[in-house]
This record gives sequence, C-alpha cells and structure tokens, in this order.
Amino acid sequence: MTRRSLVAAGLAAPALAAMGRRPSRASVDLFDPEGGHRANVKLRGSLGNEWVWRHYWGETYAALPGEPPTPLFKFEGAIKTQWTDNGDGTHTELLYDMSGNVDWDTGELLTRFENPITGKTNDVMHTWDGPNRTTYSKFGPIYPWTNERPTEPVVLPWKIVGDSVWLTDRGNFERPHPLDPEEWPLASSGKTTISMINVTLSGLLADIEDDSRLSVPHNMTWTTMRSWLPWLLLGQRPGLMLTIGKGRKLQGPEALPPSMRDIIDALQPNFISDDAPWTEATNSWTRYMNERQPAR
Repeated sequence: MTRRSLVAAGLAAPALAAMGRRPSRASVDLFDPEGGHRANVKLRGSLGNEWVWRHYWGETYAALPGEPPTPLFKFEGAIKTQWTDNGDGTHTELLYDMSGNVDWDTGELLTRFENPITGKTNDVMHTWDGPNRTTYSKFGPIYPWTNERPTEPVVLPWKIVGDSVWLTDRGNFERPHPLDPEEWPLASSGKTTISMINVTLSGLLADIEDDSRLSVPHNMTWTTMRSWLPWLLLGQRPGLMLTIGKGRKLQGPEALPPSMRDIIDALQPNFISDDAPWTEATNSWTRYMNERQPAR
C-alpha cells in the first residue's frame, strides 16, 4: 500500500513563507544506500517519532485461467503506522491496517456477497492486518515474517521524472497455508499461499530535498496477485485474486473521508482513538481460522 495527496505539498510552501522561513534544500543522493534509505523512510513514513496515516481504495477481481478477470468487489481502507527513529541509522514501522469490502456499484459495506464464480452467497470477512513491525535500514527492510538479516547495503530503484520521484517495491512469496486443505477444503487454496506484490510510491523531489521536513506526502498505486481469500470458499480452484489499489499519505486521521469513517465506525470504532486498536497479530487467514468453522 499512498496514499497519496500532493495537495499537502502545494500547501506547505505558503505556510512556511507565512512563518517567515524558507525550506532548507539539500542535495540528496538517492542512489547512495544511506541517502536512499532516509529518502525512502521520509516518503513512506517519517524519519521522526510519530504516527503516519494513509487512506486507500481499489478493486478486486478473480483471475481464472483462459478468462478475462471477473470483478468481485471494491474495498476502502486505512493504515496507521507508528514510526520510531532507533538512533542507529534504522527506523521501525509498527503497522495496523483495516479495510472494508464494499459493493462494486453502490459502495455499500458488504455483509453478504453473491459470488459470481460459484453462484453461491458468502458471508463476508473484512480485513484486519497487524500489528506488523518492519525495520528499515540502508541494508534493506527486515520484515516480520522472516528471520533474514541483510548485510549488504542496498541501492533502491528510484526513478526521477522531472520534479517527481518514484519508488517501486516488488516481491514474490510462497508460504505454507495456515488452513490445511484437508480440514478446510473450501477455505484453503492448497498447501501453500502464493502472492505477487508490486507497490509504487511517488512524491516530489523538492519535498525529499527539504531537510526541515521529517515526513512528506506521497501517492501510492499497487497491484497484487494472490491466493483466494478463505471466505470466498473457492477451495483449490485454479486462479488467483487480482487486486488494484490507489492511495495517499494523510496529514492525520481527520483527513479520512466520510466513507472511510463510516467503515471504521461500523467495523472497528476504536481504530482512530486507540494506539493499539487490537493487540494480537492477525490477518485474513488466521482470523478466518479463529472465527469460522470448516465449510464442505
């Protein structure tokens, strides 16, 4: 996953001028591991110790072999991340993510879903993800699902186009499926889950070079292909879910649109007010296993 507004960048310069100070510009070498790391954290989250909010939305399709993608549902979500400067050149992000699945045409929050693939009605399960803790450094990120510790400095794949900068993360993953297909024949896609993730952040080069700012706006787009969500009850049917999303970084939760606030009120009313809206690590697969019974 934004998210995503360059409007804030446009407002920043007048505000600074009104305060009688000018942005302090410094040349940043994005292709130096240390400079690229700091620019990444600044664009993605914050070089300081603060909460950063993002808002996102998009569409989910079923990609079946030999067929055009089939629209399933849309979604809208919010991410809150707590950033910490560890004082040793690394920065840690603690992430909470929640989203609601909404009707493709009306945008209404779904409770039941008429599945065009099976012709059956599914009980919808919305998304809670986290808390996930990721540490960023000039050696690359350390993700919560791996024990790998990178040791070589990384040159990030920045793209500079005019006055804007772009950074794309890509990943392909295959992991054991939390739901055993023998016990969960319809909810499990098989012995493993697979996913392809492509996420692009974009912002303004002038913002990155402004060394008076610890955090700057970004827009985000992403595409994922992954195994079926368990509540769709598609079992080991060949195919993958295709998700296309967009989003933006916000100046705070007060910038969330009414549609997202309605989703929060309906699904997780304490998501804004509580630093830890839930405490145990969760995702769509573990929640399904804990809250549902095997369907056959």
